[in-house]
Amino acid sequence: MNRRTIGFSLLVLCLTAAVWLAPAKAMTVSVTYPLDYIFSPPTGSGVPLATVTLTDLGSAVQFDVLNQAGAGTKLDSLYFNFAHGSMNPDQLTFSNVSAAAGTYSTLLAPTISSTLAGLKADGDGYFDGKFQYGGSNFLGHGQTLSFLLSAAGQDLNVDDFHFFSLPGGGTGSYIMASHIRNLQPDGTSAWVGTVAAVPLPAAALLFGTGLIGLFGMARRRQAAL
Repeated sequence: MNRRTIGFSLLVLCLTAAVWLAPAKAMTVSVTYPLDYIFSPPTGSGVPLATVTLTDLGSAVQFDVLNQAGAGTKLDSLYFNFAHGSMNPDQLTFSNVSAAAGTYSTLLAPTISSTLAGLKADGDGYFDGKFQYGGSNFLGHGQTLSFLLSAAGQDLNVDDFHFFSLPGGGTGSYIMASHIRNLQPDGTSAWVGTVAAVPLPAAALLFGTGLIGLFGMARRRQAAL
């Protein structure tokens, strides 16, 4: 291996290390949860009726809830879980709720291990927090509900919400759940949850993209020698 090849290899290693060691907070990290498991009535997995995308904003986490259940459907609630060291869910604060939200209420458990009736999804699962539309308000098909969750003096990230609900006597535990009404073709309602996420961390994406580009350059340079 000649001196020029060694020098270029060192450059590749330096750039790779710079990408990998870059501060995580300089990059936005998002993860999407498909609400695709209907547990009440017990129907099982299918196409996502909604998605929940969590985005790390540094001092807060943004929730974006998209109703994908079809024309005329009404998403009226979102249940989620939380754990951040010794913090209890009721230390969270809702803010920046999207204007389309209309009338709504929120409820947070006083402890991480609470089994409050108001935080139990019908069919199964006790959750740590929920967003609930009030009156005749709801999230229609194709609409997105957005809000921020933060805690004073705490640096939250998307992993703080990746926890399963406490068992509630049904088919299982879920990371998040929602109630959707007026499902077609018969206008019934259902509780739908998620047990897995589709992550897309920006750091990993940048790292992978950088490696592909750098190795491509290295191969072209080797071929030219």
